[in-house]
This record gives sequence, C-alpha cells and structure tokens, in this order.
Amino acid sequence: MESRKSWIQATFYKRECVKFLPASRDHHGCSPVCHVCQNLVRCCCGRLIGEHAELESSSWVPPASANEETWSVAQHTRASPTDAFGSIDFQGSTKRCCRAKFVRLSCDAKLDQLLCLMLREWNMVQPKLVISVHGGTENFPLPPRVGQAFSKGLIRAAETTGAWILTDGFNTGVSMYVGDAVKVYGTHERRKRNIIGVTPWGLIENHNDLIGRDVLRHYQTLGNPLSKRASLNGLHSHFLLVDDGTLGKAGGQLELRRNLERHIHRQRIHPRLAQRVPVVCVVVEGGPPVLSTVLDYVSRSPPAPVIVFEGTGRAADLLALIHKQTAVDRWGSPEDFLLRIQGVFGVARPEASQLFGLLTDCMEHRDAITIFDSESEDHLEADVAILKASLKGTVQYTAQLNVTLAWDRADIAQQHILVYGQHWKVGALEQAMLNALKMDRVSFVKLLIENGVTLKHFLTVSHLEELYNTQQGSSDYFLHHIVEDAKKCRVPVGYKISLIDVGMVIEHLIGGAYRSTYRRKSFRTVYNRINNFACGLCMTESCLNELSYLFIAFIIQERPPVPHDPELEATAELGDSSLFIYSVNDLFVWAVLKRRQQMALFLWHHGEQAMARAVVACRLYRAMSIEAKESDMGDSTAEELKKYSLEFGQLAVDLLDKAFKENERMAMKLLTSEMTDWSDFTCLQMAVASGLRPFLAHSCTQMLLNDLWMGRLNMRKNTWFKIIVSILLPATIQFLEFKSQAEMSHVPQTQEALQFGRDTESPGATFKEIKGKTSPILIWRTGTSRRINLTARWLPWARKVYDFYNAPVVKFWFHTMTYLPFLMLYTYTVLVRMEKNPSFPEWFIITYISSTAVEKVREVLLSEPRRFQKKLKLWFSEYWNIHDFVAILLFFTGFALRWQTGVVHTAGRIIYCLDIIFWFVRVLDLLAINQKAGPYLTMITKMMSNMFYIVTIMGIVLVSFGTPRGSILKPYEDPSWDLLKDVVFQPYFMMFGEVYAGEINPCEENPDCPPGSFLNPLLQAVYLFMQYIIMVNLLIAFYNNVYIHMKNISNQLWKYNRYRYIMTYQKKPWLPPPLIFFSHMTLCVSSVWHWHKGASGQEKLFLAPDDRKKLHEFEEKCVAGYFPRLKFAPIYPVYLFRAEEMMDTLSEVAEKVQFIQESLQMLDGHLGHLQDMSAQAVDTLNLLSATDNRQQEAVLLGHSQPIASPYQQLSHSWSLRVDGNVTPSHAPLSPKLYQIWLTVKSLLQLLFSSHTVTGVGFVFLAMERNNLMRLAHTIPFTPVSLLGEEVCIYTLEESDSEWSLSSTSSWCQRGHAAMLQPLAHQETLDGGLRRALRVMCTWAEGDVLKPGCVYVVKSFRPEVVRTWQAEFPSSTSLHLCLREIQQQRAAQKLMQVFNQIKPKKCQWLTIEGNMSGDFMKYNNNTGEEISPCCALEETVLAFSHWTYEYTQKELLVLDLQGVGVDLTDPSVIRADDKSSSEDLVFGPANLGDDAVQSFILKHTCNSCCRRLGLSKHTSADLNVQLLSIC
Repeated sequence: MESRKSWIQATFYKRECVKFLPASRDHHGCSPVCHVCQNLVRCCCGRLIGEHAELESSSWVPPASANEETWSVAQHTRASPTDAFGSIDFQGSTKRCCRAKFVRLSCDAKLDQLLCLMLREWNMVQPKLVISVHGGTENFPLPPRVGQAFSKGLIRAAETTGAWILTDGFNTGVSMYVGDAVKVYGTHERRKRNIIGVTPWGLIENHNDLIGRDVLRHYQTLGNPLSKRASLNGLHSHFLLVDDGTLGKAGGQLELRRNLERHIHRQRIHPRLAQRVPVVCVVVEGGPPVLSTVLDYVSRSPPAPVIVFEGTGRAADLLALIHKQTAVDRWGSPEDFLLRIQGVFGVARPEASQLFGLLTDCMEHRDAITIFDSESEDHLEADVAILKASLKGTVQYTAQLNVTLAWDRADIAQQHILVYGQHWKVGALEQAMLNALKMDRVSFVKLLIENGVTLKHFLTVSHLEELYNTQQGSSDYFLHHIVEDAKKCRVPVGYKISLIDVGMVIEHLIGGAYRSTYRRKSFRTVYNRINNFACGLCMTESCLNELSYLFIAFIIQERPPVPHDPELEATAELGDSSLFIYSVNDLFVWAVLKRRQQMALFLWHHGEQAMARAVVACRLYRAMSIEAKESDMGDSTAEELKKYSLEFGQLAVDLLDKAFKENERMAMKLLTSEMTDWSDFTCLQMAVASGLRPFLAHSCTQMLLNDLWMGRLNMRKNTWFKIIVSILLPATIQFLEFKSQAEMSHVPQTQEALQFGRDTESPGATFKEIKGKTSPILIWRTGTSRRINLTARWLPWARKVYDFYNAPVVKFWFHTMTYLPFLMLYTYTVLVRMEKNPSFPEWFIITYISSTAVEKVREVLLSEPRRFQKKLKLWFSEYWNIHDFVAILLFFTGFALRWQTGVVHTAGRIIYCLDIIFWFVRVLDLLAINQKAGPYLTMITKMMSNMFYIVTIMGIVLVSFGTPRGSILKPYEDPSWDLLKDVVFQPYFMMFGEVYAGEINPCEENPDCPPGSFLNPLLQAVYLFMQYIIMVNLLIAFYNNVYIHMKNISNQLWKYNRYRYIMTYQKKPWLPPPLIFFSHMTLCVSSVWHWHKGASGQEKLFLAPDDRKKLHEFEEKCVAGYFPRLKFAPIYPVYLFRAEEMMDTLSEVAEKVQFIQESLQMLDGHLGHLQDMSAQAVDTLNLLSATDNRQQEAVLLGHSQPIASPYQQLSHSWSLRVDGNVTPSHAPLSPKLYQIWLTVKSLLQLLFSSHTVTGVGFVFLAMERNNLMRLAHTIPFTPVSLLGEEVCIYTLEESDSEWSLSSTSSWCQRGHAAMLQPLAHQETLDGGLRRALRVMCTWAEGDVLKPGCVYVVKSFRPEVVRTWQAEFPSSTSLHLCLREIQQQRAAQKLMQVFNQIKPKKCQWLTIEGNMSGDFMKYNNNTGEEISPCCALEETVLAFSHWTYEYTQKELLVLDLQGVGVDLTDPSVIRADDKSSSEDLVFGPANLGDDAVQSFILKHTCNSCCRRLGLSKHTSADLNVQLLSIC
C-alpha cells in the first residue's frame, strides 16, 4: 500500500498558480496590499490574490506590465506532488453502492504512466474500444425515444466489447445521460464499469473535499444551483481530475483527453492480434465547441469515426442536416443555413459564418461521420450503429474481422463484414479461425465454418501444437501438471507441449488399454522426420503448415494402420487430400484438455460420432477432476471439471435414449461398434471406464447386456433349469432355441463364431468380403435376415453345441457347478488329517487351482495393452484379480510347505486352512451376478470401503485405554509379544459386552494389588462411554446412512457392475478348471492359425461400409432431432446480453405484476366493503325516501322512541323444532328482548304473503354491524342511527309453489335476524282481542323483511291470555298466535281460489321509451304551430308540409312533439277519413278535413320549405277539397 501511495505521489502532480496576473486591465494604481485588489480583482487563473497559496510579494504584476504579459500554464504555474487520490463514495446518488477511483493530475501528465495507473493500480481491463462521448455541457432535454436508443446502444456497445467510455464526468449535460444509462441498463455482473470522467479540477463543486492521499472521501452530488461549478456524476467508475492551475475555467482537460485517446489507440486490441484499439466519437446535442471537436476527430490521420445522434438538438442536428444535404448534393441556400445556425446557437453573423466553415470542413471527411436516426424505419440498433461506425477507422476487411473477433461480436462480422461478394485472400479466414480458437470465440468458429472454412484444410500439426501451447492462465498450468504426471518427470518452465506429449496425457487420463494415435510407432516416426526436416531446412511457416497438413492426413488415415504401399506414399508426397478422413476429434480433444467447455460442446455437435465423443469427454473430464483433487489444485477446479463431466455424460445418456426410442437395434449398434478414431474402443467400454452409471443402467444398455449374457440362446423362462439340464444331458441341447444371425447383428462376435458350422455357399448364409484391411473380414448381409429367422431353429447340431457352450450364461453355470465340488473337496481336505502324500481330493484341488492360475496368466497376456507393465496394471486394477492372486499365491506357499515334516508341515496345513477363506469369499462374486443378491453385495462393499476412518478412530480409542490399563495392572511383565495381545485383546471384546467384571477393581479381592489400580475403574468407565456409547453408535448411524444412500442407487450400481461380470465370462474358455487345460491348448492352436492367416480373434461388431454409413446417418439424425436448439449452441454475445437484459426486464415485470395482483386483491377487498356500504346506503335511502309521513318522522333521531309498554315484556322464551312442534325453553329471557308477531296489513288487498313468526334471538352478524358503522362514517349526509330491537323471525313456507287448498305448510328450520323500530306517532290500532303497534324495519337478514317498510306488530291482550290459560297452561300466547296464523292462512287460500274464478276486467295499454330533456311541442293535430326561432324548429314544421305534398295531399303528419330531434306521439291526418269505426285507420286523433284546412290556413312556409321546393298555399284553396297547392 505504501509503495503504491508513494508511486502515485512521485508520478503525478498538481498545478498551482504562483504568479498573480490580473484578469481585468482597468486597474487603479495600487500596491499589492490594496483591499480592493485582494477581494475583487481575480488573476487570469480565476483565483483572488488571497487564494494563491504560494504567491510572493515579488509575484505581483503591475497593471501596466500585465497588459503586456499573457497567462500560461507553463510560465505561471508550479507542479507539485498530487495531494488528491483514492476513492469517492457518492452519497444519495442511487440505491447502488457507487464508488469510483480518482486522481488529481497535471494537464501535461505522461500518458504511459497514466495508462499504467489505470491498468495496474486501478485493475482496469485493457480496452478493446474507446467511446468518447461529446455534447452539451448544460442540462438539456432528450426526446424519450432518442434518449432510450442512445442509453441502450451505448451500454450494449460498451459491455459487449469491453469498451471504455470517456466523458467530462459532470452531473450535467450529456455526462448525466451517460450516468443514467449506466443506472438503467448497466449490468454490473457481466463486466466492470469502465466509465471514465476526464474532468477539470477547477470546475468541480466542493473539490477541496477530495483532497487526501489514498483516502475514501464521501461526496455529495447535490451542488449549489447558484454556483458556476458542477458536481461529479456518481455513476462513473473512474475520474481523471485534470489540473491546469485554473479555477472555474473549462477546456484545460481537452488536450489531455485527446492525447489519452490517441495513446490508447496505439495499443494492441488483443495480445494475439496486431490491430489497434479503435476510437469512436459519439455526439449528442452540443454547442459550438462540439463542431471543432468533430473536425479534430475526422481530420486525424487516419480519421477517427464519428457517430451523431440525430434529434438530440443543436450541433448534432446541424451535423445531421448538412450530412444529409451533402449526400444528395442538395445544399440549398447558404444564407438559410447561416440563419439556422444563428437561431440554434444564438450567435451573431460573423460567428455563424465561422461555424458554417467548420461544418463544411467536417463534410470534407463525411465518410468518417455516421448519422443515427432513431426515427428512421430502416435504422440499425444503436449499439450496432456505434460499432459499425467504429470500424470505419479500419480499412482492410481482415483487420475489421480481427477487431470484431476481439470484441466477440460475431453478429457484426456476419452482417457487415462476411457479406456476399466479399473477396478474401487465401488463408485469411484460416488465420481468423486459428485466432478464434485461441481466444475461445465459439460464435466466430461457428461463423467461419458456415462461411467456408473447412477443418480439413485448416488442421495442421503446427496449428495443433500452437493451440496446445496457447497461454490461458490456470488451464495451462494444469495441463503442464498432467504432462508431468504422464511423463513422470518435471518439465521446465516454458516447455512446449508436443503431440507426443498430448498422446501420453490422453493415455494417462483414459487409462486401461487405450492407445492414442499420437503414441503409435508410425506416428512418432513421421513426426520426428517432419521436425528434423523442418529444422534442417529452416522451412517457412506456409511450407511447414503444408507438410503438417499432409502429416495429419497420414496419421488420421493411419486409423486403422495403413500397410506399406509405395504408390500411396507417392500420392501423399504430392499432397493428395483424399488421405484426410476427419479431424474434428483432434480439436475436440484439444478443447476438452484445455477446459474450454463451450468450444467442446460446439465441436461435439459438429460432425459424426457424437456419442463416442460424449463418453470420451466424460472420461477425460472425470480423470482430470481426480487429478485436480489429488494434486490439491483447489476444490473449485475439481468441481468445475466434475460438472463438465456430468454435462457430457448426460448428453450421452440423452442421445442414447433418443436413439433407443427411434430404433433399438441401431442404438445397440452405436454401443458396440468400434470407434476407429478412439483406439478401437466401443462406446460401452468407454462408458464403463468413465464410470457413467446412468449410461450403463439405461434400458438399451441392459438389453444389450442381456443379449451378450445369453449369447445365441433364445430363452425367456426357467433359464437356469434348462441350462443345468443341458449341461448334465448334452443331448437336450438339440431341443433348445437359438437366435438367428440377424438377431445377433448388434452383438460383437469373432470371425470364428461367424464361420463355424456354416457353408458359405448355402443360401441361408451369404458373406461379403471387404478389401482394404489387413485381412478379409466377413460381413453378414442384412438382406438375408428374413430367411435366417425362418431357419434359426434348424441350425446344424455342431453349430448348436458351439453356440451353447460359448454363451456366457452357460459358462457361468458350468464354472459354478464345478466350483462347488471344488469347495467341498477343499473343505474335506482341511478337515481331515493331512497325510504325508496328497490324497485324491487334494490332487484335485491342486489341479483346479493350478489350472486357475494358468487361466489368470492367460488373462494377463491377452489383455489389450501391449506393454506388459500396463497389462499387469490393468489386471490388478480389479479387486477380484487381487483376491485370486493372493489366494493362489497363499495356496502354493502352503503346498510347498506341506511336503516338509514337523513344524513346517504343520505350517503348510495352517496355510491351507487360512487359504480356504479366500475361496469361500469367492462365492460372493458368483452371487453378485444375481439381480436380487447383487445390490446387497454392492452395499456391503460400499460399507466396507467407507468404514476405514471410523475404525481407525475406534482403534485409537482402544489403544489409548488398553495401554495404560495393562501397564497399571501388570507393572512387572517381561518384554514379549504377549504384551501387545494384552493391550488389545480385552479392550476389543469389551466393545461387545464382555467387561471382565472381576478385573475392574482388583483391590477388592487382592489387597496386594499393584499401585494405581484404583484408576482402572475410572479408565474403564470412560473407555466404555467413549467406545460403546459414542463410537459404536456413531458406527451404526454411519452404516444406516450408507445403507439408505446405497439402497437408492444399489440397483444402478449393480447394473453398472454387471458389465464386468458379463465380460469376464464372455472371455473365459467354456471348459471350467481343471478341464480348462484343454481349452488352453485349443486357444494356442487357434492363435497360431489366426497369426498365420493374419486374422484377428477378438470379438467385434462387423459392419459393412454401407451399414456403417447408415449408422452414422442415424446418429446424426438423432442428434439433430433431439437437440434442435442446443442450450450450449454458440450465441453471439450481443444476443446473450440482450437475453440477459430481457430476463432482468421480465423479472422486473414479474415483480410489478405481483405488486399489481396484491394491489388488486386489496382493491377487491375494498370494493367488497364498498358494496356492503352501498347496500346499506340503499337501505338508508329507502328509509329516507319513504312516502308515509309517519315513516319520515320515524327516521328522525330525536323522535324515535323505543317500545316501553309493559305488556310487551315476556316472562318466558320458546324455540321451534325442525318438524314444527313447539317445545318450551327454560332459558331465562332478557328484559330487552320482545316477542313480536308479524302479519299482513290488509286482507282486502288480495296480496297475502307468506306469514312469519318472530321469536326472541340474538342472531345479529358482526360483519353487518361493521358495515353499518363504516357506512355511518362514510356517507356524505348525517347518518341515521338504526335503533330498535333485535328479533328473530320464523317464516311459514308452503310446499306448493302455487297456492291451493291441498298445499301444506311448515316452519323454517332457522330464524332470520331483523331490527324493528317503533314509530313515534302511533294511531289507535287495537282491537278487542289484540293490541297493535306500527314498527319500521331498519335492517333485516336476507329478504325476510324489507328495510324501510312499515309493518304492524300485534299481541294478545293480557286478559285474553288469562282466559285461555286454562286451555293452554304453558306458552299460552304462542298457542294463540299459532291459531291466529292458521285462520289467516285458511282465509288466504280461499281468497286465492276466489281470485281465479271472479270476473276479470282487462285494460290494454301502450308503452314507449322515456325521453329526458326539454320537451317541446311544435304543432298539434288541429294545424296550429309555433313560430320557429331556430333551424331545428323550421325543419320540424317543414316536415309536416313535406308529408302533405309527398303523399299527393292524402296524408298530413301533425302533432309533432319531443325532445330535440327525437319526436314522439304524432298524429297522421287523412283527408277522407271518417269518424266511423269501420273507416278509422289512424286512431281518434285524426281530425280529417278540418285539420288539413286548418293547417293550410295557419302554416307559414319557412326557409327550409323553400329549399325543399315546397308549394305555397293561399286562401283560395279552402273552397276546393284535395286541390293542389300552387
């Protein structure tokens, strides 16, 4: 930190004015100490004389001499170490934590040191583009559409290319809009903000707050509105505070900014590219100085491109206008343009002429200027326009392509560089391809391949080695580390990796028998020849590439090895490209080893053998992950590689699943076909080596393993029984079913199996010989599959026997059946006394184990690796091989010792006894192949492998207790090995419950116990607690956890291990030990014969070239069908950025939608409350608008009186059952509750409604009460207190919807609450038996009563109740009320019947719509009319006149009336109409001839009549009926 601080102080300086030069030339002669000069007169630097910190008295310049001297930075300022640098913490700018680096530096700072500060000290990323934004310095409005286009385009262009944006850094003008763009559209996660403000120190508001060395300063962006200075923008990331010694003056930073842009332009855009960093100027609005700035950019050599945003105002619009006019040679009048300049800038004519000259000078370089019009229909995106304009500074297309490559903007290259008709030099695109691969530009690799770059011509040895030696940070170190592990030696720094080293790395990572092409002898020979030839001749790069290409063609054709052919070598020397087969695999392996996952995914999808590449990548990544974990490379690296491995593994599984669904047979062929480019491995073998369990557990793989396991046997049920019977009775083999050759076409087989027992000339077997390999290979034609299926069960007996005994399942049962007798004889041998000479059972055991040992040797020798060391390593990688090796070695050791006598003989027998343990454990391997027992054995294996650390901890606890216990209890023991037994023996058995109670406290029985024996009980208690309570329970919990975990994956693990079991018996001879010796002799003879004939005895899937082509086409079809839109497909960064931006926008929209939904739910709740209140308001308004005066009086609060009559108080309560029977209730009655009976008001109105009975109840709902209270507080008028008594009303319901004498009635099961309020003024309504009271319903539940209506409540007089009390002792009033209702119900039914038979009088009415407004009548049916005063009235009156003439004086429409133009209720007058009913056509309003004559006399024609050409009528027309009007 101190070194950094001292470096900045020693490198950068500030400037201070040291000589006072008055700015004003009208000074009075005074001394320097004049009070006026000290407080009013300013220096040319902008400071007062008192503000000059280092001003001396000798520095005063008199006014006379000042007129002759001009102030300058070099002469009048002094440089001193900077005193302001560090970080700024902007307060209150945004919600984000905005901090920026800053430094105060001199205007003449050294540019290389300044760039070093930005890159090294500030850790800024090397720019690939410089966007210099110029424009208005004062605040100005931007149109929304233009502002949005500018903001989005600027941020997209900067973040997708890694550009630096330069502004003046103030919180005003265009810099403020740049900060707003960062705030709205900036994505901080993608790249760091590189918004640099080059700001004059003297114009910064509160710049003294920033003074401090390497400090964090809090800065307030809100400035003084009256100050001429401006605040810094809080969304910039870095500030260069340029100090030229002035205060309050602008322009001092422009020279430094210009020089800095030029210095950055001279830097390389990328270490691998020779192109320079482009610089582009962006103009937004701006004043007159912007025109000079634009001219400076375009007049450079070469010109710096400028993009102008049209529509932003002032200078930008003028540049856009003149640019468009010069494009079409339509200048117009210069005078008009001068006037426009004067109007835009507000300058005088001379200044306008100068500005016009600047504009014309700029147009001399108009090709460097781009106009962006956001309103244009065909305009580009703003970011594309900025980047396209920046390419104008680069002339050559190759350079432009490299620039876009550095930006990683393949969309720009595709749309504007790699266009149709563009001619490229030979090798230009190949070099671009090499750069794209080095820089990991996946989108460019895809683009270049689409535009004609073929990997066939691109791939050379030099290119491959150059790619492997490309520096890429941690991946290069990791690759060198793997090279060291593969070579088993240290490599020097800067070691150049060769393809030989790459081959060693591949073999090291894949392991097993894999042999890389780069490690073959033929490869190394030609590779060394090329290197020696190149070194000897000092070949040029092009010649070396050509030779390397021929070599790559040779090594790829070398898969499989090409025999020596002089003609072929001659052709290769001539450069025949036919030797080239495929090369994507080499690039794919490079991408995997260099950990470039996206590139590897793209190359995986490009080309053939997708499944093979997927499993190979899975294996390589998995091995690299293990290497990283073992080498302490960091958990992140190991997890990353593991993640990549899982991605490719999932791709392989998905592709297999897709292929299996399309075609099962073809999918199985994909698993078993040899991968010639991958050491003749199969996908299945590579998946096993990769540990890809889901791939092995897939249904397709398991079906294939079933076919491999069963061989040619076609069995479904009772397989084990049939096989055992066939082994014991070989004659039954002829009755078994076998599969045809077509059914076995997907299973690897040997040539011997294909040819055995078949006649090549027979029609059932047709073979085709393929030339061009080391030996002819016989391919079974698929066209004979139908015939083969028909004759499959009629195979020759020899073929059946051969197929039966070569099936792996038969080998398994045959070996198992012989292994069990071996175990029984071995058990017998060790249980009985061992004689000096071996008995027959022992000789059988010796023969069995000896033949087994020979078989193990055969397995080692015939394994796939060529080097014996690798053969042993591969063989010992299997646990059961190690187990068998120990068992065999131990047995032969015992066998050698048993021939001796005495103790040695006994030792041999003991070894026999111990060795049988291994052979019994070997039975577990036989059980593991079973589908039910196999998963359990897998769980046991996993538990045993995971218990090491817990058992170690338990052993430490055991020894820590056993040692002090033994030393205390037995302090006088002599040295012997029994001491170790005493330490471990008893503490071990204590874990299982044997505590040795007699030895816990030996002093109880033996007073002469050793000293310190009293400590033994304490030690044993602690030990048992730790070991028995904690460790044993921990072990049980651990096993339980492992069991639960393994239970879920045990089936998958068994399916994965099943491949090993099947392959083991696939390769075993069919005869079991000890008869296996005969198989070994047969195999020796067969091997000699195969070696003599040059044939291979290995099992493989034989495919004809056409079949292999169809298989590749099928695989490509599956890839294209299942991965139409790959998630890892190369995406242009701009599209990725836009997708991320869209995702952010969608997330914001989702949040807003969630907020709106919550607001709507809240609003819905409020609306519910409003509905409740509106319902209450309607009820209240009904109450207020009642027409009855007594109801209106009852509404008033002051007049409302509660019922206070004593006869209304009841002494008992009652309740109703569901069936209507009345039962008394003994609950006490509240004195405030009343029993009220409701009846109809009048029987004569014939409107009998269903009667209701009210009982005492308190069923008022709290919600309604709240609604009423809410209504009382919210209605705009004085609320009405809804007082009264709460009652419960029971209604009498009819069973028939229509009233009839036969209908029945019943009481409702639940009462409804209501509130009744007595009216203030009561009239006498009492009768002889009952008293009556008018009440008004103020509230009711449901529609039982109508609020606002007046009802009559009646109750029996007390004397009547007492009279009937003898008849009804209990509930007398209730019985009387029920009978009263019964009689009214009977009268109601009788009146209903009477209404149906009484005479009826019908009245017919007409109905029409209501008209609202001012109603006007224009004339009547007697012909009288109003005097018109407007055009509407004239038109209506003219209508009557028009109807009379239009109908040839037959009809006349009068009595026109209505609202406006809507007329209603007219009268149609007919002249000859009579008043008789027979001739009455238009109704009684038709007055006939009288009305017509009256109309002729009284109608006055108006202007509308004259426009219609209607005839005028005179008084003479009255004498003649129906006479035409003249």
